[in-house]
Order: sequence, then C-alpha cells, then structure tokens
Amino acid sequence: MSYEYQLTVTRYYTERYVMIGVGTSDLDQVSSLSEMSINEITKTLNELNAVISGSLEYLDWGTDLFYVFSEATVSRYGDFDKVERYEVSTIGLRDFLVELKKFKEQCLAGDHYKVIVGEAFTAIKAKPLKYKRWTTSDTDFLITLNNIIFSLKLESNDFNLTQSQYITQLEREF
Repeated sequence: MSYEYQLTVTRYYTERYVMIGVGTSDLDQVSSLSEMSINEITKTLNELNAVISGSLEYLDWGTDLFYVFSEATVSRYGDFDKVERYEVSTIGLRDFLVELKKFKEQCLAGDHYKVIVGEAFTAIKAKPLKYKRWTTSDTDFLITLNNIIFSLKLESNDFNLTQSQYITQLEREF
C-alpha cells in the first residue's frame, strides 16, 4: 500500500495551525482518520489487534465525523452523514493507522514539523507563482518536498517574514 503524506498550515486571524494527514488510494476517504491524536491511535491499534486476534469480537471507533466498525477480517467505514459505507480489510486499516502514527511521531520528534514546514515556506516564498494552488486564489499554495505535500495559506505580508519568523507562529493541531 502506498501512502500520501500531507502537512497543512491554515490561518485563523494571527494563529497558524499545522495539521498532519496521511491518505492512500487503496482506502478511499480514510484520510479523515488523520485528525486522531497519537494517544487515540495507540489505543485504537491495541483494540484492533485484539479484534484481529479474536480476543475482542468487534470495535466501534473513529472520529467525530468518521465512523468505523471493525471485525476480525472486515471493517466498514464512512462519514456519519452518509449512508454509503466502504468495506475494507481490518488488517489494511490497522496498517494505515500504524503509518499515520509513525508519520505523526516523526513530525513531532524534536519539532521536526517546524523544520520541514519552514523549508516549504522558503521554497514558496522564492517562487510564489509556481506554487499557487489555484489561479483564483492569492493565499493558497501547494508544494511537494521529500514526498510530503504541503498546503500553506499565506497572505501577501507573510512574504516579508523570514523562515524563523514564520515557524515561530506555528501551533500544532495533532
């Protein structure tokens, strides 16, 4: 299974929030689970392993808006407001959570997320037109560095900041 890694920096007033996401084309919409904290992921992994081994019959889990029902071999998931449920391998879903946890831990280690977001900011600042996400928006930028997709919301005055000034404004949401 191949994974897609993403860091998104949004801006609310003067606060900049960093969110981490992992997705895969093998598990449609599963990136919605990226909002789980490392502690939630760890707890869920322990319970999923119990389901897979047969010591727990099933597990209801997920996030506020994304529901998962897991049995030993098959899991069903989807948004709470939709009738459609995707059916996938429970082991595949567990492997996704392992990858999500690993990526979040890598980003947290020594505040590594600040280093890599800083690199993305510097590259965008050097050539903003090259990394505009949409032609109709002057604030949304998208760049891929080291197999990580970065989505940054930047206003015109942000381009006057140094990398150091920019990353000191980051607040994490993971």
